[in-house]
Amino acid sequence: MKPTINHLPFNDLPEVPRGLGIVNHLIASKKIGATSIHSGITLMPAGTSVPPHTHNAEEQVTILEGTLKIVLDGKTEVLCSKFDSTFISSGVQHELINDSNAPVYAMVIYGSANVNRTFVETGETVAIGSDQDRFKG
Repeated sequence: MKPTINHLPFNDLPEVPRGLGIVNHLIASKKIGATSIHSGITLMPAGTSVPPHTHNAEEQVTILEGTLKIVLDGKTEVLCSKFDSTFISSGVQHELINDSNAPVYAMVIYGSANVNRTFVETGETVAIGSDQDRFKG
């Protein structure tokens, strides 16, 4: 494989609307040649949440701005502030909640370019960023 470097200015990143005003700014993905990670910067407006779900890959979340509550397995709450990071193992149920009055920006990195999300409520499994990967209020 030929070594590559891609300069990806934030304002040029593809925006993937997720529903509820949540937007993912796509960084590394199969679309640009990534073979082992999928990453992006996610904007979560005040008062929004990503419903309980699991992934088929490890996930790292780093807060760039704001405060985000992460609920693991429906019971353990972790409050993350600016520059705090979490590592979530594959298959662990989690929910992301912005119950503040300010937006949250978070860097999200998955340990697979073929990552999917399984929604706990429905059991539906969808590819990350696909048209089916949407959050409803």
